[in-house]
Amino acid sequence: MSRRDLRFIPLSADLEKIRFFGTLRSSLLLLKQAPLQFVRHQVLRRLPVRQSVEVFIAHEADDFAQLGDVWLFVHAWRLPRFAPLAFARVHTFLHRLARRLRWEGYRAEPLDPLSPTINLPRLAVEAGLGDFSPYGLLVHPVFGPRLILSGMRTDYPLTLRPCWGGVGCNDCDACLKLCPQRPLESGVVGLGRCQTCAICLTVCPTGKGRRARALRQELARRAS
Repeated sequence: MSRRDLRFIPLSADLEKIRFFGTLRSSLLLLKQAPLQFVRHQVLRRLPVRQSVEVFIAHEADDFAQLGDVWLFVHAWRLPRFAPLAFARVHTFLHRLARRLRWEGYRAEPLDPLSPTINLPRLAVEAGLGDFSPYGLLVHPVFGPRLILSGMRTDYPLTLRPCWGGVGCNDCDACLKLCPQRPLESGVVGLGRCQTCAICLTVCPTGKGRRARALRQELARRAS
């Protein structure tokens, strides 16, 4: 079975429903696991951005690019595994950036990670931020697939270019071989089961080298 022949079964045909419950789930998990962090991000979202737009993006996003009027942002995981705090960071970033852009008189339409109106991984690949994984996710050359994508549609006069180049997915197929759904045999991936798994993200070798570890440590230090 070739990766090109895989068939994906969506969790739901209602993309707005996926967005609502996906966002709600991450918020509830953060509230349960780290209530102080939950409150902290609720407060942060109300604080104005004091830096310029350029400085704020460079400090808060781990990589970025642009495609037309859409800015694309990469938010790398701070830990080797996914944590709900990652989603909180993204939503806080988008909320504050949008407020700053509107305050300066520019259009700002936040595109959150589960936005049903746009395919962020496809745009990120087209903008040079990495390559597709067999599952259609972005594989960044430095952070691998362990990241969250977000975006902003705006007319602000700023061009964003990727910080790093290189290959993302190296076609090793480790994610397919170790997937508990055995897609290489069945040819089917049920995306509903992916929500509680993430093996494909953790086994990907891209972004696990010394350089990537050093960058993650620096990002964690910068965010603390």
